[in-house]
Formats: sequence, C-alpha cells, structure tokens
Amino acid sequence: MLEQSLEAKIAIMREAMGDVRTVGARTRPGMTKLMTELRTIVSMRDRRNASVLTEISDIERDMQRIDRFRSLIIGGFQQPAPGGFICRDARNNQTHVSLEQLEAEIASLETVAQRLLAV
Repeated sequence: MLEQSLEAKIAIMREAMGDVRTVGARTRPGMTKLMTELRTIVSMRDRRNASVLTEISDIERDMQRIDRFRSLIIGGFQQPAPGGFICRDARNNQTHVSLEQLEAEIASLETVAQRLLAV
C-alpha cells in the first residue's frame, strides 16, 4: 500500500514537471528506487530548500528501523509468550516483543506513510 501511494505521488509530481512517462513501465520498482526518485524530483523542484530533503532522509531512516523490526518478527518468531511473543534476532539472542511494541510499530508505519505523502 505504501509503495503504491508513493508511486502515485511520484507520477503526479512527474506530470506536474512535464514528464508523462510511467513509473516502472515493465517491473514495479522497490521502495529504495522510489525513494531515490522522490529525492531527485524534490531536489529539482526545491533547489534552495533542503528541509524537504532532510525530511525524506528522516523518513528513510524510520522506514529502515521499521523494516528491521519487521525482519525480526518474520525471520525470528519462536513462540507466543504472555503479552506478546518470543523472537530470536540475527545474533540468535532471545527477545520478547510485546503487543504494545507491535502496535507502536504499526502506528509508526502509518505515520511514516502520512509524512511521505505530505512531502
């Protein structure tokens, strides 16, 4: 959903700048490519305003943190536990993930999506 929203935003920005080609005509680009393209378009649009580029960097950092958390959940799930579940990280350390942490990360992802579309 986030990728599709970002792809639509980039298409709108491209059209506003006079470029009418579609994003990823043959294959769907990943988030890294979409973020790079967004950064490029914004830097061309706002050459003297670096605050938007700083915001994009902050969004990318938050997305990487959320992706690491997602990888921990998907790749390291071990078993349910009271109030959450047990995971093992890349170093094989046992970690308890509470349901509150999971809900906070979901809310964080929604906030990142809103920030990204506001750029």
